[in-house]
Formats: sequence, structure tokens, C-alpha cells
Amino acid sequence: MLGTLVQGRVSLDGAAVAASKLALTAAITYSTQRRQFNASSELREEVLMDYQRHQRRLLPRLAATYAASFAHEELLEKFDDVFSGRNDTDEDRQDLETLAAALKPLSTWLALDTLQECREATGGQGFLIENRFASLRADLDVYVTFEGDNTVLLQLVAKRLLTDYAKEFKGVDFGVLARYAVSQAAGKTLHRSGLRRVAQTVADSGSGKKSAKALRDEDTQRELLSDRVQSRVADVAAVLRGAKGMSQEKSAALFNEHQNELIEVAHAHAELLQWEAFTRGLKKIEDPGTREVLTRLRDLFGLCLIEKDLAWFLMNGRLSSQRARTLDRYINRLLTRIRPHALDLVESFGYGPEHLRSAIASGAEQERQDEAAEYTRRRRASGDAPIDEKTLLAREARQKKAQKAAKSRTKG
Repeated sequence: MLGTLVQGRVSLDGAAVAASKLALTAAITYSTQRRQFNASSELREEVLMDYQRHQRRLLPRLAATYAASFAHEELLEKFDDVFSGRNDTDEDRQDLETLAAALKPLSTWLALDTLQECREATGGQGFLIENRFASLRADLDVYVTFEGDNTVLLQLVAKRLLTDYAKEFKGVDFGVLARYAVSQAAGKTLHRSGLRRVAQTVADSGSGKKSAKALRDEDTQRELLSDRVQSRVADVAAVLRGAKGMSQEKSAALFNEHQNELIEVAHAHAELLQWEAFTRGLKKIEDPGTREVLTRLRDLFGLCLIEKDLAWFLMNGRLSSQRARTLDRYINRLLTRIRPHALDLVESFGYGPEHLRSAIASGAEQERQDEAAEYTRRRRASGDAPIDEKTLLAREARQKKAQKAAKSRTKG
């Protein structure tokens, strides 16, 4: 029954990605124009997008939206291959069903999360219906259940992962299985004994710069994200293998006992699919500057995934404490480097005013800020502008300091 809904899931995945793009375009456009608080200047306030916390709120979600978009394009190609008849075997249909079941939950959850964060990040403006965050979120709320509940879909993905894992060993002799068991045990010993962490610490030699270089390495990210899936699948499969000789009741109880682990590994698998799609997409980009910016965005996506599940990577010996400490600082560095390109990144979605239909994305805020700045400039030039209390106190403090220094020189 769930398999018949694959066409709807493909559509929902695309619609959810589009909603995230719309929300981010409006929120980032507004936050590059809206000014609030004069932290670094007495004359001009800061734009919201220059605050680190604001970057943390929006740019990782922008990176995740790009990853979801690249993954959706591959899903569309797979969908077209199957329904056009070019590649329409039973295995192709199963692959399409699993891919749609993996991507639809992530994109729909991302859309709701992004819409809510963009709504909050734009303050009172975000709550106005004319800016569409609230109405879009209301429209997309059903997407997490429509055409298959997201949690149920991830369970379907998890079962496929277990099936594929079992197929790898179907028909192999005892010697092969024994060698695999030994290699698995050796791998766990390597991780749990801390040998991998020691190797990373030695390689980095206590240098945050070396740790950051390792983290931004494409192969390092791929290894961490794929190992998270593979090792978890192997662990769950090993536990559930014993269900074959049990009664139906005991077998169901054992499966239920590990259901949460299955759904988590399916979620991690879907994230890996998005990261891989983003990485493949980078290879198709010919312009060096564009590829550099998008590579940083891909790194931000991958490292935020690692940061989100940092406890697992640390507890299972995949990351040293040095690299874990470096992770947060390097993500902040990536945010700083991506910030100048934030507006270009959302404009590349290609949405015009007729698509956005959002007042804060229309440029009205920039006009308001320019008008206010010109009015303030004219008042200062005329000498009629009121002096800010903080500015007045700062001037008085400087004058007193200068007078004191002058008296000191006179006495000398």
C-alpha cells in the first residue's frame, strides 16, 4: 500500500524543498537589509545578517536546503527513469520507493523547521500574513503525515537497509562470515580502545588548524557519515539476527525493542544520501568561484550533521576530543566566509516577486533604511540632531581624559 504512493512522495519532497527556498529567500533578503543596534558604530546600526547568531540560525538551514535540492534532482531523474520505462525493473522500482521514502521525511521536516526559524528570525514582520511564513507553515504541516507518515517511511527505509545488508552474505560460506566477524570485531576494538582517536591526535599534533583541515576534507566527511550508517546497520542486524529462531511474539518484541535504533539509522542514511548528492552536484559546476562557495556550503552541511550527532562520534571513537573542540570553531569560520554570498545563494534559486509574494523580500525594508539614514544625515548636517546619551557620555569621558592628560603634561 505504501509503495503505491511514491509519486506523491516525490511531489511532496519537491514542494517542501521549494517552501524552504521561499522562506530562506525572504528571511535572508530581509536580514541583509534590516538594521538593529549599533554595536560597532555610533552612527550606523548593524544589519541582522552580520550577527553570528543570526548566521547560525539561517545559514545551516540554507546549506541543508541546497543538499535537499540536489537530492531531489536525483530523485526526479530516478523517477523519470522508472516511469518513462528506460529503467523499469523491479529493483529500480524498489530503489525509487526507498529513495523517496528516505528523502520525503527529511525535506518536509526541514521545511517546517526552516519556516518556523525564518518566522522567528524576522521578528514581528515574520508573523504578518503578508510575509507568508505562517500560512506556508500551516499549509505544509500535513506534509509530514501526507502520503505516508515520516516515521513509518523511515522504518521502511530501515528494513530495506537490513535486507540489503543480509543480501551481502546470502550464499557465502562459513569462512567468509568468520573473516567478516573478525574484521568487525577488530574495527570495534580500534574505535572503542581509542586507537583511532590517538591517531587523530597525533596527526593533528594539538593544532586546531590541522584539525580543521582534516574536518573540511571531503573523504573525512564521507568516512564519518557513511561509517555512522554502516556500523549502526551492522549492530542492529547482529541483534535482530537472533529473531529467526524465536516465536512470533518474541520476535516482534525484539524488533520493537530496537525500533528507535532502526529509525535513527534510516535518518542517518537519508542524510548521507543528501550529502552525497550535494557532493556529486559540486563536480558538475564549472565556474571555480561558484564551486568554491558551494563547497563551503556543502562542508557546512556535513559538519553540522556531525555536530548534531557529536555524542555518537565521540562515544564510538570516531572523533578525537581535539577535532570535536575544533568543530564548533570551524563551523563559525565557515559562516563568516559564506556570509558575503548569502544573498547570491538565495537569489540563485531564481524566484521572482511573483513567486515570493512576500513584503519583506520586496526591497521595501532597504528603501525604509535608506530613507531613515538620509533623514538622519541631514539632521546631523544641520546641527539639529539630538545627541544620543551614550555618545554624549562617551564624549564627556574623552574630554575629561584629555584634560587630565593636558594637566599632567603641564605639571611635567
